[in-house]
Amino acid sequence: MPVVETVWRHLLVGTREGRRRWSSLSALAAELGTPISTTHRSLAHPVEIGAVSVSTLDGLQVLDPARLLVLFAAHRHVQRDIARRSWVALGAVEVERLAASPEVVLGGFGAVVAHLGGANAIADYNTVLFYGDPGLPDLPSAPAGQGTEVLIAEPDPLLVNYGRVTPFSQAYADLFSMPGWQAARFVDELDVRRVATSDEPVLLV
Repeated sequence: MPVVETVWRHLLVGTREGRRRWSSLSALAAELGTPISTTHRSLAHPVEIGAVSVSTLDGLQVLDPARLLVLFAAHRHVQRDIARRSWVALGAVEVERLAASPEVVLGGFGAVVAHLGGANAIADYNTVLFYGDPGLPDLPSAPAGQGTEVLIAEPDPLLVNYGRVTPFSQAYADLFSMPGWQAARFVDELDVRRVATSDEPVLLV
C-alpha cells in the first residue's frame, strides 16, 4: 500500500475510534514512523478538498471523514498489491477459517463480515483476500471462475498494528476497487449504512 494511503487509513481509524485531532503534523508522522515531509505531501489532497486541516495553532484535524473515505476508496488499487492468486474448490468462509498463520490479516469481504459481528446478510462471495501468507494447507484446486479465488497481497509494515482484519476503511476501499457484483453489493450496503449514520459517517455501521 502506498504511504499516502497508510496515512489516510490511520486518520480514518483514529476517527472511527473517536479521535479526530493530532497536536501536529510531526506527531502524526511519529505515530506512523514516516518522514514529516512524506506525511505532509500525503495530506495535500485531503487538505485541498477540506477533509483535513493542518495549522500551527490547531494542529491536524479530520474535518470530513466521509470525504476522506471516498478519496481513499477512489485512490486505492488493491490489484497492484496482489502477489499471488489461485482458485480452490472450497467455499470462501471455509478458506478464511483455514488460515493458520498468526501474522496474516484478512481483508475484503471477510473483513467487513468480521466488523459486522460475523453475520453476512449482504451477499455470498467467492473471493478471499489475505494480506500476508495465510499458511493454508494444500487445498483442492478449481478451474478459474469456479470455487473460491484466493488473493494474497503484500501487507504494508503498519497493517499488523490494526489487528487480524483490515480496518473498516481499508476493507471498504479494497472492495471499492474490486470488480464484480458481489463487491458492488457490499459497497452499496456500506454506503447505505454510512448515510444512515450521518452524525459519524465514517463509522459505516
